[in-house]
Amino acid sequence: MHQRSVVLINENRMRPPVAPLALDYLGGRLRAAGVPVRLVDHSFAVDPMAETREALADDPVAVGISFRNTDDCYLASGAWFVPRLTELVAQVREATTAPVVIGGCGFSIFPAEVLDCCGADLAITGDGEEPFLQLITHLAAGRDYRHVPGLVFRGPDGQTRVNPPTGGSDLDVPPHRDLIDNARYFREGGMGNVETKRGCPQACIYCADPVAKGRTVRCRPPQQVADEVENLLRQGVDVLHLCDGEFNIPPAHALAVCESLIARGLGERVRWYAYATVHPFPQELAHACRQAGCVGINFGVDSGSARMLAALRRGYAPAHIRQTVEHCRAAGIAVMLDLLIGAPGEDEATVRESIDFLKGLNPDRVGAATGVRLYPRTPLADAIRRSGPLATNPNLHGHVVDNDNLLRPVFYVDRQLGDRPTDLVVDLIDGDERFFPPPRTEAANNYNYNDNTVLETAIAAGQRGAFWDILRRLPRG
Repeated sequence: MHQRSVVLINENRMRPPVAPLALDYLGGRLRAAGVPVRLVDHSFAVDPMAETREALADDPVAVGISFRNTDDCYLASGAWFVPRLTELVAQVREATTAPVVIGGCGFSIFPAEVLDCCGADLAITGDGEEPFLQLITHLAAGRDYRHVPGLVFRGPDGQTRVNPPTGGSDLDVPPHRDLIDNARYFREGGMGNVETKRGCPQACIYCADPVAKGRTVRCRPPQQVADEVENLLRQGVDVLHLCDGEFNIPPAHALAVCESLIARGLGERVRWYAYATVHPFPQELAHACRQAGCVGINFGVDSGSARMLAALRRGYAPAHIRQTVEHCRAAGIAVMLDLLIGAPGEDEATVRESIDFLKGLNPDRVGAATGVRLYPRTPLADAIRRSGPLATNPNLHGHVVDNDNLLRPVFYVDRQLGDRPTDLVVDLIDGDERFFPPPRTEAANNYNYNDNTVLETAIAAGQRGAFWDILRRLPRG
């Protein structure tokens, strides 16, 4: 008897293209269980809907759509991607009666909200590999699927319900990486990607990572990570970005991953980048990262002001930032520090303190994002809601009317920064070429990675690496 396939759709069309890692992992898990999988990748499709309709003509058991980003998290542009997802769901419905299932990191921040908005049938929030396989198995057999972990569905009363996601302590995903065209993503996107863990236990007041991926850290076996790196190398991908929220949490696992890569001799064959927190980041880890192939780390430090770091609940002090930069310098690792300017309590003095402090550290690059995106189920959003209606809050920018669920982008910029906070930040940076300043106008968006033609041109010319590292190597115009 012919086994019906699953159609997986990558709807993300941001440029430069970013490989849909979640779909590669998900497709690998389905294939390992004997489920036929067909991928439709809108990132490269000449006619996305024609290719989608062709795939759907085979009567799939379900259609999975990965929704990576709800918006570009950028105050200057305010780009919002949910309408595009809604249009795609409607087009898929016209072509098949198979249930449409949504998943992905962006979706998992707003599971009920996105499902209600886009009109899909079902969704999976959190880790998707095992729950989606369970869902497909039940759908194919005609069995009740409403108990599947992380399932988002509409109950008999029409209300959207969200099952608790799977929350195991271990993360076991196939390392094969053979569903998507990783070689093409490398050619056109400048890097590959790998995940070594999921989840973040930190208490930052604004961050959506614990909302989307959970607070319990689930680590992959270090040998499995090394297997995956080798598989990507065989596809010609030798520059990678680790997609962990914070690579060094927990530090023992990060060290074990590095040791596994070193033992295989991979540190001499790949270059990789990571996101990490500045504490804990011991010197031993910095040197192990470099031996394992790490060439650059992006630290989301948020601020150089002790007062603001405490307000953001970052769990470290400016001295930790200085020490970690020194560790990376000694190890030969390039450093990117990201500021997040405008959180509650921010004023001109704290902005000046942060910028002056980071200038003194002499990092390779500094990002100076202005405006804090509000996400539901975070301490910051909860505090904002308690203070009254969004529309009457003078600190908020963006979609503040009829948007209590925050699905459309809303940003916090403390009113103490005045009517032109971007100008204040740009003036304090004072032309320092180590900084990616916030744009004074929407058109000046070279540090926004969405539809970035400067990056695309550089990658086409042969540049490879994390986007910030590619940009820092380009002549400043």
